[in-house]
Amino acid sequence: MKHSKLIITLVISVALLASCSTIKRWRGDKPDISTKNDVASSESIKTPTKEDYLSDLQEIIKNEIKSSSATNKNQVYRKRPYFWKNYSVYSNSDAPFDIQLQETDSKSKPYIAKIVLEKTLYYTRLHKNHRDAEEDNNYIRSIGKETLTYELRNGRWTKIGSVFVPDKTEKKINNEWVPLREEEIQKEQPEEPKKGWLNRIRSWIF
Repeated sequence: MKHSKLIITLVISVALLASCSTIKRWRGDKPDISTKNDVASSESIKTPTKEDYLSDLQEIIKNEIKSSSATNKNQVYRKRPYFWKNYSVYSNSDAPFDIQLQETDSKSKPYIAKIVLEKTLYYTRLHKNHRDAEEDNNYIRSIGKETLTYELRNGRWTKIGSVFVPDKTEKKINNEWVPLREEEIQKEQPEEPKKGWLNRIRSWIF
């Protein structure tokens, strides 16, 4: 009788141990794997450095110049009441670009970046109708520098400004580019002669 009770007790103990082991496996109680996952997860979350942000901005500028180069040079633009054509060509279009980075005291906007690019802007005179602008291939060109300003906002670069300052403006005469003074073309302005046609169209383009 005692032997029978002992055997029954052993059977119950073995059954309980097996049940606990099965439940543990079923619940997925594997602390070793969980710990490894936590470590891997923390390693995968990397805080961007200043160098990472600069690298991102280099790519943004590169893509912007690429997009500008792909613009249709015969596209007609409009701003009431005028029509005109314009396109741009960048001289220093190869990365890496010289980026002037300024740190700020703001946590949400920690950096302001400025990039100076050599740029040639081609544009036609202003026209009152679309067809005249479309057929106009007498471009004026302004050669100078464009300063792009970006601000890092919550981890993303945002363009906040663009200023183009021409060093010289030229027009083509007898297949040669010759310097152009603004007063030479005042008579061609359709309206607002006092404002200055060159300054007006430049402000509209930018």
